[in-house]
Amino acid sequence: MPIEGFDFKAFARSLAEQVGPALPPDIADADKQYIINIVHNFCYMAGEAISNDTTISFNADQASIVTQFIGEWAFHKSIDIIRSGIDPQFRDGILQKIAFTIFEIAKTAIIKNMPQGDMIAVVEFHVKKAYNEALEELKSKGVLNDEQVKEALSHSNIDEMAQQAAAQEAAAQANGASPSEGYSAPQNDNKILKLATFAIVLRHLPFEKRQGLLEKFSPEEANTLRDYANMEDLENKLDPALVAKCLTEIKSSLPQPKKLNKNKVYKRLYNIVKNSDISKISNMMNKERQTVKMFVTEAAQGSVSCDLPPRIADIVCNYIEEKFNR
Repeated sequence: MPIEGFDFKAFARSLAEQVGPALPPDIADADKQYIINIVHNFCYMAGEAISNDTTISFNADQASIVTQFIGEWAFHKSIDIIRSGIDPQFRDGILQKIAFTIFEIAKTAIIKNMPQGDMIAVVEFHVKKAYNEALEELKSKGVLNDEQVKEALSHSNIDEMAQQAAAQEAAAQANGASPSEGYSAPQNDNKILKLATFAIVLRHLPFEKRQGLLEKFSPEEANTLRDYANMEDLENKLDPALVAKCLTEIKSSLPQPKKLNKNKVYKRLYNIVKNSDISKISNMMNKERQTVKMFVTEAAQGSVSCDLPPRIADIVCNYIEEKFNR
C-alpha cells in the first residue's frame, strides 16, 4: 500500500542526482556512472519494498530515513570498493549485502523508536560488519588475499569526508566565521560495540541486578542495551575477537576492588573508639561473636592481637561508625 507523501520513484531519482557533484575527482567517469546507478537502483528498490510491506506502517519521514541510509552508504562503500581495486564483477554482491543489512537494521531501529544518534551509530556499526564479512567471504573463496582485504579495509570515504568537513569547519572558525549549523562529528561505532557486548553480560544477570545496572546509563544508552539484550542470537551476530577486546576494555575501565591493609583498618577502628563511650560500644557488641568483641575491645586499647580478616574488620568499622553517626 502506498505511503502518503512518499514517492519512492521521485525520491530515488533525487538522491541519485545528488551523487554526481559529491563524487571525488579521482574516480573515473565510468565508475562515477556506476555509483550513480547503484544509488538510484538501491534506493528505488528499498523505497518500493517499504511501500509494499504490509507488516509495517511507516510514515513518509520514516520511509525516507531508511531509503536515505541505503543511498548514503551505497555511495560511500562503492567509492571504497572502487578505490580498493576489487574486480567489478564482485562489487554488486558486496553492496547488496550492505544494503540488505541497512534495510533490516534501520527498519528495526525505527520500529523500536531508537534515538536518531543511536540509529546512525547502529547502522554504521552493522555496515562495517557486513562489509568485513563480505570481504572475508571473497577471501575464503580465493578471490581476495590478505593484502587485498587489508587494502579494502584501509579505505573509508565517509571518514575522509568527515575529516575534510571538520578541517573546513576549523578553518572557517579560525577566520572568525560562526560554527556551521547542523554539523556533527562522525559517530564512533566502538561505543555501540561496547554496548552490544555489555548487553551479552546483562542477558545472564538476574532481573534486579540487570535493572540496577541499566539505571547507571543514560536513557538512550539503556534503551539501546535493552534492544541488544532482547536480540535473538546476539552472540553469533558479533565478531568474537571484537567482543573479547571490548570485554577487556570494559573490565579495565571498572574500579579495582578495594585492597584493605590490616594495620590501617585496625588504626581506623582505634580512632573511632578511642574517644567514644566504651559502655555504648559494649552494648553495641553485646550480641556479637566473641571474636568480634575481642577485636573491638583490643582496638579501643590501641593493641590488636585478634587475627580478624581485614574485610570483616572493615565491616565492623563501618557498622560502629554508622551507629555513632545516627
